[in-house]
Formats: sequence, C-alpha cells, structure tokens
Amino acid sequence: MLFDSSSLPPNKRLKLGADVAIVGGGVAGLAAMRVLEERGIRTCVLEARSRIGGRIHTVRDPRVAHPIELGAEFVHGSAPELLAVARDAGLLLYAVEGERWRARGGRLTRLEDFWKRLHTVMRHLDAEQADRSFAEFLDDAPGGRHAADARVLARAFVEGFHAADPRRISVRYLADGGSPSEDARERRQLRIADGYDRVPEWLAHGLQDRIVTQAVVERIEWGDDGVALSVRRGNVPSVTTIAARAAVITVPIGVLLAPAGEPGAIAFAPHLPILDGVRSGLTMGAVVRVVVLFRERWWADHLRAVPRGASLESMVFLQGDAGDVPVWWSLYPMQAPVLIGWAGGPAGLRLAGRSSSEIQERALAALAANLGVTRRRVAAQVVACWTHDWQHDPFSRGAYSYALVGGAQSARRLARSIKGTLWFAGEAAEPEGRNGTVHGAIGSGRRAALSVTRALAQDARRS
Repeated sequence: MLFDSSSLPPNKRLKLGADVAIVGGGVAGLAAMRVLEERGIRTCVLEARSRIGGRIHTVRDPRVAHPIELGAEFVHGSAPELLAVARDAGLLLYAVEGERWRARGGRLTRLEDFWKRLHTVMRHLDAEQADRSFAEFLDDAPGGRHAADARVLARAFVEGFHAADPRRISVRYLADGGSPSEDARERRQLRIADGYDRVPEWLAHGLQDRIVTQAVVERIEWGDDGVALSVRRGNVPSVTTIAARAAVITVPIGVLLAPAGEPGAIAFAPHLPILDGVRSGLTMGAVVRVVVLFRERWWADHLRAVPRGASLESMVFLQGDAGDVPVWWSLYPMQAPVLIGWAGGPAGLRLAGRSSSEIQERALAALAANLGVTRRRVAAQVVACWTHDWQHDPFSRGAYSYALVGGAQSARRLARSIKGTLWFAGEAAEPEGRNGTVHGAIGSGRRAALSVTRALAQDARRS
C-alpha cells in the first residue's frame, strides 16, 4: 500500500508508532497532541523550528527582569481555552492597564474614550451587506461630529490590531467577530508574567518524546487510507518518510501557500482544491516587531510634546503618526525601561526584508519623532534591541491571518476534514472570529483532534 513505510529503505524510515502525524509544534499542534494522546491515540508532532511554540517566541536576557516577547504577547478578552491552560499550569497573569496616548503633528495628547470613539465607526459594519474592503467602507462611513478623526483611528486599528491592509481586508469578516466588542471584558488584555512560552511548555509537558524538532515537512501524500509525509531533518540531505493513518496540519497559511521550492513550502499529492480557496480568501498580516531596552524610563520625564502638568508615567499605548513604526507600548504597570514597537499592515510591509540594524534605526527614529525628542536623546538611552520580521520567517511568512474581500467563510471551510484523512487547524482555521489569537489556535487544535478521534473510532467500528 502507498502509505506502508515498511516498503521503504531503512534509512528513509522513522518508526515513531504514530496513528496521527501533526505538522507544526505551535499551540494548535500541541493542543491537538494532548487531546489525542489522552484518548490513547499515538501522535508524532513534526516542528520545523528548533523550538516549539510557533509564533509564540519568548526570549530571556539577564539584563531584563521580564520576558521579551517577539511574537504573541497579550491574552485577549475572555480567552477561555488559554485561561484554562494558565490555571492548570499555575501561571500568573496581570492586567494591561494605563493611559493611551496619541502623537499627532509633534504633539502628544491622551487618547480618551478610545473604544467609544472607535465604535462610532465600527458599529456600522454589516455582515449582511455585500462584501467590500474596509477602505471602501471608510469612504462611505457616516459623518457626524468627530467622524473624520474616528475614521483615522479605525484605519489605524485595522492596520495595527489586524496587521491588515485596509484595501484588502473584508468588511464581512470584521463584522463577523473581527471588530472590537462593546463588552469591556472582551476588550481587556492580560500578560503572562513569566512569559508566553510557558503555555506551549505546559501543553508539551510529559509528551516531549512525541515531538521532533528541526523536522521540515516537504511533501504530504494522502488518500483514503492514510498519509505519507516526506521530512527533512536539519541539514541532513536525505529525506525521511513517516506514515500515519491521518494528519493534522497546523502550519500558518503563509507556509501552506508558499511557492513550491521555497524554504518551508509543503507539496500535497494529490493537489488540495481547498488551498485554492484559501489563497483567494485568506492572507497573512504583516508585522515587524521591535523591543528596546533602555537605561531608564526616560519617557516618563516631562517631554515638551506633552501638555503642561501631564506625563507619560502611566502610558501603556502610544498611537503615533510619524515614521515606519507608528505604534508603541510599555510594560506598564511594570516599571521596566522597555518599549515595544509595532509596525503592522502596510507599515510592516515597508520594513519587511530589511536588516535588523536598519529596522532598529528606523524604529528609534519613529519613536523620537512621535515623542518630540531628538534621535540622539533616544539613542543615548538604548541598552539593547531585539527585532523579528515575521514576513521573512520561513516557517510563518507573516504574523496571523485575516480574510480578504469575499473570503469571510474561508476559515470555516478550512476547518473541515478532508476525506477523514487530513485536518487543518490553527488560528487561520478558527471559524468563530477568533483568528489571530492564541486561544483561537488552541481551540482549533482541540476541535480538530476531537474530529480525528471520531473518525478513527468510526474506522475501528467498520473494521
């Protein structure tokens, strides 16, 4: 049989005794692994990187008292799956609280009633109307007092929070769960005090022997009877073949849609028509992230751009209008001399592919311009800087997914099984409007695993 690896030469075989192969060791893949293993189904997780966690990328440095997050950082909203993991793992979470500020034309002002002002625009999104881009929606958005400024904030929100191009993102998708909730509990943000990487560590605990890192899946042959995966380990020139009854594929859609022959690309035989729909319906948002450690929290001192009698002491978010990195936030209420820069959507694309040193230079220039200080003053305070360009990470090829015009149902279609053999999971296959989130990815992985469990049980009954 095609999927019987015993017919392969010994050096091409990897005997892990797996019923289900899981491609990708991010939280979706690890969550699927736990569910399946708890039900007695043997798994093998194949992770291309040298670490687990996927787009959770936590770095620790002795100069910084807090973990440095280069990927996921916040727990968004109620996040039941993630909060359950945090509870079971004994993780401490703290609320992101503080003042929002805005930089416009070299002046800084408090951004009060941010969510209320944003909602004056976003409440007009309608999932029942013909789909169009968010940019087109803004052109026709209702007027009224402060309407023009609210539209500016809404565009910045979609570019930053969704890492999206307003000219491409679907209004139906935003209306179906992609816009901010009126419920304050769903707008809250939390951080994991000891680092986000504790989440994948907990999901993998006790099952590390089922995980193979530096295992790049290059080809997946599939049929009614199972799958055969061609895997390259590290720099080893030969290819290993793994056979399994089923596969759960959790890689980002940027990898799924990568052109043949490029690093990280996966070929499917036979071709999967669902991927054609994904290509036209979903895309990856662009993000370049910068974390800067300073000597002190110098921005908390009085700055000339700040109104008299005010300060940025409790600043948590800054929405700027200058430079290539327009959004910044602090670790407040933690008193850490750290600022995080975020270039999302079009801003992220402008920085994509540039060297770390150039990204750092442009980020610091943008920070100086938005805070109304000299570039020299900022540079004199820098101790260290970390950057990550998610577009040019071959195993992500972007930050997280969003739906294109006409593609609002693409995630739901991607979440369906293919002939009881292949399942897709991950934040892009989260059909309930929770894409782009860690809790959405965990939920997607668990749903796929439960579906696999039912399919294998049906097979057992038939046999």
